[in-house]
Amino acid sequence: MELKNKVSNLPSKPGCYLYLNKDKHVIYVGKAKNLKKRVSSYFDRAQNLKTTRLVREIADLEYFVVSNEKESLLLEENLIKKYRPKYNVLLNDDKAYPYIIITNEKDPTYKYVRKLDKKALRSFGPLPIGSNARETLITLQRLFPLRRCKGNLGKPCLHYFIGQCSGACFKDVNKEYYQEQIKRVDNFFKGNINEVKTLLTNQMHKAAENLQFEEAQRIKEQIISLDFTTTKQNVEFKSQTDVDVISYFIEDEKIAIVTLFYRSGKLLFKDEHIQLYFEQDITDLIDSFMSQIYDKNILPDKIIVDNEVELFDLNEKYKSISTHPIKEDEKIIYKLANENAQEAIRKSKISTTTNIGNENELLLELQEKANLQKEPYRLEMFDISNIGNEFIVGSCVVYINGKPARNEFRKYNIESKFTSDYDRLKEMLYRRFQKALIEKRMLPDLIIMDGGIIQIHAAKEIINALGLSEIQIIGLVKDEHHNTSFLIDTNEEQVIIKDKPKLFNWLSSIQVRVDEYAKSGFRKKQNNSFLKSDLEQIEGLGKKRIQDLFKKFNTINEIESADQEELFKILKNKKALDNLNIYLKNRK
Repeated sequence: MELKNKVSNLPSKPGCYLYLNKDKHVIYVGKAKNLKKRVSSYFDRAQNLKTTRLVREIADLEYFVVSNEKESLLLEENLIKKYRPKYNVLLNDDKAYPYIIITNEKDPTYKYVRKLDKKALRSFGPLPIGSNARETLITLQRLFPLRRCKGNLGKPCLHYFIGQCSGACFKDVNKEYYQEQIKRVDNFFKGNINEVKTLLTNQMHKAAENLQFEEAQRIKEQIISLDFTTTKQNVEFKSQTDVDVISYFIEDEKIAIVTLFYRSGKLLFKDEHIQLYFEQDITDLIDSFMSQIYDKNILPDKIIVDNEVELFDLNEKYKSISTHPIKEDEKIIYKLANENAQEAIRKSKISTTTNIGNENELLLELQEKANLQKEPYRLEMFDISNIGNEFIVGSCVVYINGKPARNEFRKYNIESKFTSDYDRLKEMLYRRFQKALIEKRMLPDLIIMDGGIIQIHAAKEIINALGLSEIQIIGLVKDEHHNTSFLIDTNEEQVIIKDKPKLFNWLSSIQVRVDEYAKSGFRKKQNNSFLKSDLEQIEGLGKKRIQDLFKKFNTINEIESADQEELFKILKNKKALDNLNIYLKNRK
C-alpha cells in the first residue's frame, strides 16, 4: 500500500525513477517526460502491480525531478552507470568502435581511436573488424600528409624528410593545403579509392624495380586492406547517407539486439548485444540501447528501427532521425539486421551449456501434479487483460517440450460487446481452435487457463463444442497479491505446487509471460487502433507521413489541437493537410 501511495503522489513532471527490491538494491532505472504517468503505467487498474519479473521484485521507489528531457537523459545515464541495475540494458565498454579521426586544430593530425572524439574535425567509421584500420591510418599518413610530429620544433622532423608531414614542425602551413588533403581523404572514405590505389600501385612497382621485395609486398597488402575497407558490399543501401539499422530478436529467455552500420550506402560494421529478457518494454530497451551506443559513437543521418518501437517515446536526440522500415530498400536491410539477430541467438544457444533434462523433469512433475493422462509435449496458456471495457486483449503463449515457442504466441483483440471474462475467453478460444481445425494445425495436449473454475469452464464449453474433448484443461490460480498460488487439476481439485519449487517457478514464469504478453498490446492498440484503418485511407497520407505525425503527436486529439502551420511543416503537402482536416472534422 505504501508503494501504491508513492506512485499516486508522484508529480506530473520530467525526471528519473529508481525501483528498489526488498534489500534496497536498485534493480531498474528509467526516465520519463511525466513521472506520474510513466510509473503509473506499471500498475494495473484491476490487479495492483503488473506481474513482470521486474515488478514482482519492486519493494520501493525513489525519483528525481528535473527541468527538461535532456537533463533526465543525462541523469538516467549516470544512475545506470552508478547502480548497474540488472533489468536495464547494460552494454560493455567494447561498444566504443574503431575510428580514424582528423583532429580539429590549426595543424590537424590523424588519430586512431576506440572512443569517438566528438570535437574532431572529421571522423571516419566505425571501421570494419578485420579491415586493419591501423594500416589504413599509415596509408593516409603517407599519401595525404597532415601534421605527423608534435609541431613547432624549429626544424624539419624526420617524417617531413620522407614526405609524411605537412611541415608544421618548422613553418606555417597554408590552410588551403589542409583543406585539399582532407577533401581527398573524404573522397577516399566515400569509396573513391582510385587515386589511392594508383599511388600505391606506382610505389609497389617502383619498390619491385629497386629489388625492395619486402616493401613491395607490404604495399600490396595495403592495397588489399584498402579494398576490404572501402569495397562495395553485396548488400548495399541506395542512399549515400549514413544509416544505422537496429533490430532485435527474442527467443526463450534472451533478446539479441543487432546494429548494422551503413556508411555512404555500404555495410561496414555489425554489432551484437545479447542479454536475458524479462518482458521489458521494447521501446524502453531500444531507447536505452541507443543512448549508450551513441554516447560513444557517431550519430548517423537516419536510424531504422522495428515497427514495435514507439517513435514518439524515443529520446528527442534520436526521434527526428528514426524511422520504421517503410521504403523497399529500408525493409530489405532491416530484414538483414533481423536475420543477424536471429543468428546471434542461435550462436548463443550453441555456446551456452544447458541441462537438457530439466524440461522433461518439469513436464513429468506437471503430469503427476495435474493428474494428466499423458505428458504435455505442447501446452498453451490463455489470459485476458483489459483497461476498463476498452482495449481488451487476449493472449496465448505456447510451450513445446517445456520451452517457449515465441513465433507461435498470439494476441487477440476482443470486442467490447463481450462484457465478462467468461465470454471474452470463450470468444478467444473459439477463434483460435476453430482456425486451428480449419488449417489442420497442431493442437495442444494441455490448456492452462490463467484463473480458476470459471475460466476452466469457459474453456471446456468451447473445447467440447468443437469436438476436442481429448485436450486436457487445468487452471493456475493467483493469490490476493496477484502471485501464483495453486493449481486446479483435470478433476477440478485444488493442488498445492509450492512443494515442487522448480515446477512452481516454471509455471509462475509462464503465468507472468501470458499476462505480460497481453498487456504489451495495450499501448500499441491505444496508439494505433485507428491508425491503419482510418488515417491510411486519407488521400496523401502514406505510412511515412503518418509516422512523422506520431513522432510529434502522441494521440489523435493532439493532432486535432495542433496549429495548421505546424501540421504543414510535417506533411509538406497542402492537399494532404486539407484531407486530414476534413477527416478530423467529420470524426467529431
